[in-house]
Amino acid sequence: MKKMRFLCLITAVFMAISGLCLKVLGTDIATTQGCHGVDAAMTLSMEEQLTETAKAIVLYERNSGTMLYTWNPDGRIYPTSMVKLMTALVALENADLEEEVTVTRKVLDQVPIGTVSAELKVGEKITMRDLLYCIMVESANDASVVVANHIAGSAEAFVELMNAKAAELGCRDTQYSNVHGLHDEQTYTTARDICRITEAGLQNETFRTMFRTVKYTVAPTNKSPEGKNITTTNHMMNERNLRYYDPLVTGGKTGATDEGGRCLTMTAEKDGMELLCVLMGATPTVAEDGTLSAFGSFEESKVLMDYAFDNFAYRQVFFSGQSLAQYPVANGANDVVTQTNSTISTIVPRELDESQLKWVYQPAGNGFTAPVSKGQKLGAVEVWYGNKCLAQTDMVAMNAVEVKQAPVVPSRPAGGSGGSWMVVVWVLLGAAVLFFGGVFAIRTVRIMQFRQRQKRRRSRRR
Repeated sequence: MKKMRFLCLITAVFMAISGLCLKVLGTDIATTQGCHGVDAAMTLSMEEQLTETAKAIVLYERNSGTMLYTWNPDGRIYPTSMVKLMTALVALENADLEEEVTVTRKVLDQVPIGTVSAELKVGEKITMRDLLYCIMVESANDASVVVANHIAGSAEAFVELMNAKAAELGCRDTQYSNVHGLHDEQTYTTARDICRITEAGLQNETFRTMFRTVKYTVAPTNKSPEGKNITTTNHMMNERNLRYYDPLVTGGKTGATDEGGRCLTMTAEKDGMELLCVLMGATPTVAEDGTLSAFGSFEESKVLMDYAFDNFAYRQVFFSGQSLAQYPVANGANDVVTQTNSTISTIVPRELDESQLKWVYQPAGNGFTAPVSKGQKLGAVEVWYGNKCLAQTDMVAMNAVEVKQAPVVPSRPAGGSGGSWMVVVWVLLGAAVLFFGGVFAIRTVRIMQFRQRQKRRRSRRR
């Protein structure tokens, strides 16, 4: 008991001195508040517009699920070839990668002339795997149409599958009317929805591999006996592109139309962070001779990537067994000290001053009643940075609390040797009373007799 009281005292003193913990009982702050998840209403960054031309941006850290920065994330935009992310995802869920597909004239006629293609030929037999690499790596429109018709019977039917998948993923403002992303007023999305779709795709191992592929060799076919080498359109992944290559970039998909601008969805990794950057609608720079002197999408994505890695970092905010708070326990023999039961790290501003953090304790119910077992869940604890919840974990009992025992009051024995002694005592007491009473009575009688004799003697003398 003395050890437990000492432990409780030390815990209380430590928490008071640290100045980092704010105990809030019965708080009504929603635990869902914060900057985590694709649907986060807030971002960890306090910055406003970081780039010059992009129409919509989402900068998301995948490992912690932290929304670092957004710009117009829910505004409706044209998706350009980002449509192919959904085309590939739906195809991977509905086709065998090793099955062979035959290209037909009817299907190729659906592809607008002059658009990006894999140069597929009528009658060519090619695997579904190779077609999907053509879609994801070189953004081939003809491969997209061939895949859609093979799986669903028509591009229109495949589009229905794409819209159904978007709804399933929780996309709130996305609609498809084609499978390749060439401009159509009826095809639109948001940067947040593209983040959601890309995140879902990256959960698929094959999708993730294709998303990260820089070079791929399409196997020889009956129409292309030498096969074909294809290279990613994301110049930030290609080390041969000295202008845009960045070794931190691990994957990506590009898109571009006159109406939708230059777009890039990419991933990058550094110091345990994995960024998913969605940048839509950047404006390219065209030289006087009509050549493209700057893409816009690569330059502005570089700005976002550097901003994230320069200003944010992983930091441990909870460690398993960390002491938290002390609470009284109704009908308990002692108080209970709480602790965390897990170790959690999350993204925080790199220059964070720990005095800016506060811990919010949310005990379950309206108090604790004995008994309490060691390790029992007693509520939750959150760590907050300003008005953002950075992390949450269970708050459990560090020690057990037994039910407080009522004080024991000795009772008079009902029988046995104790009762016999009481009888003896009362008998002796009674005998003593009788003895002294008898002695007193005899003495009184003798005194009265003596006085009577004295009286008779005086009478005879007279």
